[in-house]
Amino acid sequence: MDLYEAAAKLLARAKHAIAFTGAGISAESGIPTFRDPGGIWDQFDPEEFGTAEGILSLAQREPERIRQFLLNVVSIFEGARPNPAHDSLSELEKRGILSTIVTQNIDNLHSDAGNLSVFEVHGSLFRARCTRCGRRYPLPKAALLRKARELLSDPASFRLEKVLTILPACDCGSITRPDVVMFGEPVQQLNQCFRAATSSDVMLVLGTSGVVYPAAALPHQAHQAGAKIIEINSSENCYSAISEVYIQEPTGQAMPKVMERLRNLCGN
Repeated sequence: MDLYEAAAKLLARAKHAIAFTGAGISAESGIPTFRDPGGIWDQFDPEEFGTAEGILSLAQREPERIRQFLLNVVSIFEGARPNPAHDSLSELEKRGILSTIVTQNIDNLHSDAGNLSVFEVHGSLFRARCTRCGRRYPLPKAALLRKARELLSDPASFRLEKVLTILPACDCGSITRPDVVMFGEPVQQLNQCFRAATSSDVMLVLGTSGVVYPAAALPHQAHQAGAKIIEINSSENCYSAISEVYIQEPTGQAMPKVMERLRNLCGN
């Protein structure tokens, strides 16, 4: 059986398809995963780098480690671009097949690819949030990365408080922080995500480990509400009990093949 065609047929018949994406799709754009072997948490202690308190404490004790960590992050995101899986999801939205994306990623690549409806349950690195009133401010990616590199390039003059000056002050007068979810903080837009999942008829599950809850429950909620689950993941089938179609392949390789079959089915 042609699994790509089976996935394309489900999508072609969908009235309200959504996608649920994880670190695997971004890894194909050069962004390391957190939990896989060799990932970020193999290189850096999550207790230190996964909380605001840990970062501030480490910055006082070992500022050079923080500088190197942040410089590495800047280098990664400078080179990251949407890959064919992101482009496929953008095309699905333009065709009116895909209603929204729920992503666990903080890299903004879905928006860079052109998707307009994206729920970011773990926030975005390219958005600031006021620490008092909660107002959010977009951070233009190119300008943010350029300024960050300038501030991080000289170890002699590095101070974490100087790096924080790249974030805008809020109109209320308070400081802002990166709008990303750190350890111990609640995920974002969860109610909207569950509503989208339970109203979908097809869910594409792309490049996720299926272990980070509560977001990992979304495919189960969609399936219980009647949705067909298409999973594409190169490492393992994380939703084997509920998957209608499972393709064991990197998302950037599989999604263009699915889209080719879909265009043939739709006649364009």
